[in-house]
Amino acid sequence: MIAAADLTKVRSSQIHELRRRLRDRVIMLVTKNNLLRKSVEFSEYKDTRIGEFVKDLTGSNILLFTDTNPFSLILLLEKSKVRVPAKAGDTATNEIAISAGNTGLPPGPVISEFGEIKVPTKIEGGSIWISKDTVVARKGDIITPKMASVLSKLGLKPMEAGLSLVAAYDNGTILTSKDLALDLGTYRRDLNQALSNAFSLSMEAGYVTPEVAPRILGKALRQALSVAAEAGYLESGTIEHVLQRAVIHATILNQKVQSTGLSGNP
Repeated sequence: MIAAADLTKVRSSQIHELRRRLRDRVIMLVTKNNLLRKSVEFSEYKDTRIGEFVKDLTGSNILLFTDTNPFSLILLLEKSKVRVPAKAGDTATNEIAISAGNTGLPPGPVISEFGEIKVPTKIEGGSIWISKDTVVARKGDIITPKMASVLSKLGLKPMEAGLSLVAAYDNGTILTSKDLALDLGTYRRDLNQALSNAFSLSMEAGYVTPEVAPRILGKALRQALSVAAEAGYLESGTIEHVLQRAVIHATILNQKVQSTGLSGNP
């Protein structure tokens, strides 16, 4: 399988780290689109779907060669994302927060930088302290120069960086970025909902499988005990339930008698 990932705003240090992490499973190659198209044009693959795949590539890309399928590769890339420092102009990949506590920084001009990004501070023991946990950026916000400077001084790496697939060629099938969109959170919720619905349907239909048998038997037992208690049917397994129901009814009846003044007292 061949995939292309977008290199826009991906730093060389990130590529180096990803190559190190994935070296046993993925081969990475950075190439120019025109050079790639020319190489295919002069090869035996000119009139195959590989030719179509490389023809539509635009922008700066890195090619990934692997034996796995595109969606397994996406999961692999997700797990291999790295944390990097924020730079001015970056788009926050997640919420960025600065925790309360000692920064270890001595008082000085940096205090004004904290103030500009609305992080409350105080001076204590010769150091700058953050007064309370503060969110400085939401997902999608643009990192300002002052914010990048403060985060760097604090040694924070708030940005999640990695590769995102823009196209893939797998066994003659070309997949676009739209085809490769993988929302794991939504899939997980859908699967959980489907599982819940399947259990409910099996319970209602009395369809016995190893997974739902304990619940079906438990439901049948509860229903049988309820019927026995309602009918006053006494046997070793129902005596407690019949007596409990009798006590409840006697208590309710007594309360009604007391409320109507018909207790029998003169």
